[in-house]
Amino acid sequence: MKKLTIVDIAKMAGVGTTTVSRYFNGGNLKKETRERIKEIVDKYNYTPNTFAKALKSTDSKIIGVIVPCLHSYVSGNTLKYLDKELKNNNYETLIMNANFDENKQLEYIKKLARMNVDGIILLPTTMSKTYESTIKSIDVPVVMLGQEGEYTYSVEYNDFNAARDLTNYILASGHRNIAYLGVGEDDIAVGYYRKLGVIRTLEKYNLEPENVLITNFGMEEGYEIVKENVNKLKGDSCLICATDNLAYGAIKALEESGLSVGENYSVAAFGDYTSSALLKSPLTTIKFDLKDAAKQTVEMLLNIIKKEETAMKLLIGYELKTRDSVVDLNKMENTND
Repeated sequence: MKKLTIVDIAKMAGVGTTTVSRYFNGGNLKKETRERIKEIVDKYNYTPNTFAKALKSTDSKIIGVIVPCLHSYVSGNTLKYLDKELKNNNYETLIMNANFDENKQLEYIKKLARMNVDGIILLPTTMSKTYESTIKSIDVPVVMLGQEGEYTYSVEYNDFNAARDLTNYILASGHRNIAYLGVGEDDIAVGYYRKLGVIRTLEKYNLEPENVLITNFGMEEGYEIVKENVNKLKGDSCLICATDNLAYGAIKALEESGLSVGENYSVAAFGDYTSSALLKSPLTTIKFDLKDAAKQTVEMLLNIIKKEETAMKLLIGYELKTRDSVVDLNKMENTND
């Protein structure tokens, strides 16, 4: 049997489609009319289309979430926590995957606004003035997660301080020749602030990285660029990577060249993916609190929707996970003595 529609229900109940719509929207109906419609709905196990209903409703109970991709550890887990938080607050999640395309993200912001969602959560990988102007042009509240917005509500990771603490730990472990593998600065959080935190911390000790390599987010890209520059990197004792994903590729390239991470070479990163603790030399990395980030983002957005007072910016905490991938050179020197 074809899927039942509101028109079908109206014909069966002998009423108009507006009457059936009022039934689903909780409007006033005669008792016998309500019971007649309910009997048909129950008999055919009919469920109204939530999104179609939202188009005609002033309160859709739907939040749009725009993500850069679906396959990354951070995006996947953030989505999981966001969806759980939204459901706990009786909201449905409508996910839009931009596949790292800035134009698609901008298009989805406008599209979701036309679909009458109650709010939008945006996880951009880049940040430009175009985002700000697009967000200003719609009547739907938007909260950004993971990037800094100048005039927009945002929940941000403390990338600069996290990079500072990671670098200080590596310096305390006796390393002075430190290289960096990152991504482009159009990604303000990962590409700019993480690199800046590393470089500024080194500057305090009159140090600077001789080798700064820039690539894309992929593990394969990390592998390729480290493989191409491995002879230069052999002059360093530690490589800091902007993400765990880049670190995985880097470790493979380093070990193929004869270096052994955790024994005579060190690697550290940001992310604390599940697999990072399972490497041959478990990875020293920064763990950002994705669960708390999702909770704070949803709370901020719902406060805006309810027109309650809320902060424009929030910083999310982090934890330094010290593991075997960073060699303590101080202990090695003591052993040699």
